[in-house]
Amino acid sequence: MKNCHVCNQLCEDSAELCPICGAQLLDVAEETVSKGEEKIEPVILATFEDLVSSEIFKDILTDNKIPYSDSEDDVMKVVFGGGFASEEIYVDKTDYDKALELYNEFMESQPEFSDEDFFVESELEED
Repeated sequence: MKNCHVCNQLCEDSAELCPICGAQLLDVAEETVSKGEEKIEPVILATFEDLVSSEIFKDILTDNKIPYSDSEDDVMKVVFGGGFASEEIYVDKTDYDKALELYNEFMESQPEFSDEDFFVESELEED
C-alpha cells in the first residue's frame, strides 16, 4: 500500500493518483530524500491559499529551526470549478507534531490593530 503524501490516505500499490485528493502518488523511494546520512520523509503540513500568510508561517518555522519545503512552483489548483493560487508546506515527519502545533497557533492568532492603524473617510476629506 502507498501512503498519499498530501492527505495520508492509504492507496493501492498500483494507483498513480490518490482516489481522495487526486495527488500524484510517489513511490517510497521518491518520498524519502537523503540528506547526508539522515533520511528525510516529507509530509504535507498545510496548504495556504493566502501567499502572504504562507510567507509569514515559513518565517515562524525558520525561527523555530524547523526545516521545510514549499511547493516547487506556484501552483494553480482547480477546486469545485474555481481556481486559486496556493502553496503547500512540507516538513520532515519527525518535525510534524511541533510544526502542526505552530501552525495551529498561527491560524488561531488574531492580528492586533490600534485605532492609529485605521483612518476615517473624513480624515481624507480634510487633506
